[in-house]
Amino acid sequence: MAEIDYKKLSEDKFNEWTDLWDRMQEDADLVNMKEQYPITSGTYRKLQDSDGHEIINSIGILLNDAANFAWRVETALNKAVEQIIVTAESKRFDTVYIENFIRRVFKEADKKLPLRDLYPLNPFLDQQTCRRGRVASRVLMQVEKGILNCDITPWDTRYFVYGMDKDGLAYATYKTSRTKDQILSEYPDVNMVETRSEVEVMDIWTREKNEIWVGNEKVLEQKHHLGYVPVVFRKVPIGSMLMDTDTIKYQGDSIFFLIRDLLPELNRLVSIIQSINIKELDRALQLKKPAETIKPKESVPTVDEVTAAGTVTVVPTGGGFDLMPLGQIREQAQILHNMIQGRVDEAMGRRFQDVMQPKTATEILEIGQEQETIILPRLGTRGLLKQGLAEMFIKQVIESGASTIKVGNNTFDVPKLKGEYEIEFSYYFKDPKRDIARASMAASMRGLLSDTQLRRDVLQVEDPEETERLLRWEEAERISPLVKIDRTIRALLEEADRGNEAARIESEILCDSQMCPMLEQAIMGAQLKSSEEVKPSQPLVPITSGVT
Repeated sequence: MAEIDYKKLSEDKFNEWTDLWDRMQEDADLVNMKEQYPITSGTYRKLQDSDGHEIINSIGILLNDAANFAWRVETALNKAVEQIIVTAESKRFDTVYIENFIRRVFKEADKKLPLRDLYPLNPFLDQQTCRRGRVASRVLMQVEKGILNCDITPWDTRYFVYGMDKDGLAYATYKTSRTKDQILSEYPDVNMVETRSEVEVMDIWTREKNEIWVGNEKVLEQKHHLGYVPVVFRKVPIGSMLMDTDTIKYQGDSIFFLIRDLLPELNRLVSIIQSINIKELDRALQLKKPAETIKPKESVPTVDEVTAAGTVTVVPTGGGFDLMPLGQIREQAQILHNMIQGRVDEAMGRRFQDVMQPKTATEILEIGQEQETIILPRLGTRGLLKQGLAEMFIKQVIESGASTIKVGNNTFDVPKLKGEYEIEFSYYFKDPKRDIARASMAASMRGLLSDTQLRRDVLQVEDPEETERLLRWEEAERISPLVKIDRTIRALLEEADRGNEAARIESEILCDSQMCPMLEQAIMGAQLKSSEEVKPSQPLVPITSGVT
């Protein structure tokens, strides 16, 4: 069987996916405010006509809508609180141990990224899901003298291709450009004598080996025994899921997929409006004269000459200077601007921009839902990628054959990582305004739904079962004063064990003066007074706007 040329496969794939790269570049240009109207002459950008010719006396303007939108969405993603949840059927299995291990590995991997001039994992992934619509990372865990080298390298999917077969990922290639110094520092034997600029480097991973190509020279080929490609790749579930021949361009789309073509038109319209505004300052004029008095090649004064301050211009009776009509052009431009701006606002979820006005509970929750429509698919993709990364690096650690490993300052027993369990990454946001809005809604619905339903569906408590358990535990103190005193005595004894002798004396006082007499009363059948039930307060914000 002939050996597969993975370099050629990768080069062909890069050429086949040109439409996808063009889309990604177009989105990057929107965010980076790359000049839609290049400066070809003078100081200002110029508008262009339908043939690409510069329109004289026009001004091209670039709005920051795309950059502002990307910044707000990515900032919101970065604020998400990440939870690692490991579940197993066996109640005896120590899932917390696995969670701590996963958390520590990601933390140590993040520490190494800045040393390679790379960004922390989560912010990088969030920007990838927003601007590229897909994420990928390479995972290599190596145990050296009992210390785990946590290598999780995020890849920019603009320069990433892959191949699939019936067993999954068959190969993955990451293409970067590096300077001569960067290449020689890692591969000193490469011939770089004639090289003056950056050179293309391909990092190719298959199920059996890793190849490094600098230009057309293979500088490294090493086999590995993993049996799989050590790369995890996920696409955002937004865009086309069809099997059309050109569908690759529309798969795993960015946050701009609804407004990609509208934003340049919005720039064009505001440029037209600004160009008209400039004309107001230097308004063109009509010089009205009787037809019989107009002479061929007659010299006509310029606008500046007849509008200069202090100028007096003599005009014939029945003639004079009139302004050139621009009103209809301005009105049509404004109508079209409003149409496009409205659609852009709707797609961007303009309520990301929190206006400082009082809001009802329903309005606050509507804003939250609007944000989640944009955020959740991106956040979910981050979670799925990190789930795949965690599964892969645990597998690599187990296959290393080590019995114990050190990750940072923590030591872990590798056998404890073995077992049947599921890994999930969950996200939630700590937003006081939204919490207050949900609390107000729950308070107004008390009696219509059970407390369990309110906690789960309205308050959206992260762990309703745990909250229920804690509430019952606290309720025991309100039902029985004896339980409350017993817990207080236990807390004082714990404080005494830390060296506070006064706490031990206080525990004895409570026991003799309160606990013992109350126990005797209870034995005699006396009804001990319980604490008042804790009742939800009134809504902190109005549920809806007033209706008359």
